[in-house]
Amino acid sequence: MPIVPDGCMDIICKNGEFIFVGAMSESKIVEILPCDYSFGIRFKPAVFAHLIKIDSSQYLNKIVPLKSLSHDLCAQIIVNKKDEFQTVNTLNRLFEPLFEKIEFNQKIIKAVDTIINHRGNIALKYLEEDIDLSKRQLRRLFQNYLGYSPKKFSNIVRFFDLFKELIKNNDDNLSFKAYKFGYCDQSHLNKEFKKFSSLFPTHEMMTLFYKTK
Repeated sequence: MPIVPDGCMDIICKNGEFIFVGAMSESKIVEILPCDYSFGIRFKPAVFAHLIKIDSSQYLNKIVPLKSLSHDLCAQIIVNKKDEFQTVNTLNRLFEPLFEKIEFNQKIIKAVDTIINHRGNIALKYLEEDIDLSKRQLRRLFQNYLGYSPKKFSNIVRFFDLFKELIKNNDDNLSFKAYKFGYCDQSHLNKEFKKFSSLFPTHEMMTLFYKTK
């Protein structure tokens, strides 16, 4: 199963083991066996670094045991393999009070929301003015809380928006998709798509997500 970058960080429970997946800038192929059981907790970009004080850039494209970051958090997470609805409720009761105590850096939260709302198509100069930070300050915030530069994150948001669109409504008109999502042309779209997914939009493996010819 190809896992593509979306700007988020995750905690994955796989066969009873908890692992932390840092933000990704490239796709990973994950082997899933018939006997495997996995449950994932996905954190909005910049959020996990507020919960567990980490330099996100140190965990870019890395997968590590969760206990190496926080034994306490690892011990509190309970996953009920037989009842995922109960698991979700249990995790909500765990995380909601934790996040209520956090004083979020509002500038990085606003910057992330602005990029997402613009679907990755935003001039960084406008973002710097909107957030009232210098280029250097903004880059440092992004590196610390997300692991990416603002430009890289914007490109990933745009790619993932396209990725979701192709899953939902695949068609052959990639030239139109390129225009719709702010790419220069279809060649630019294909290049960016392959950079972040290791596949072209029409690659056979993409049939795992949508029907291609």
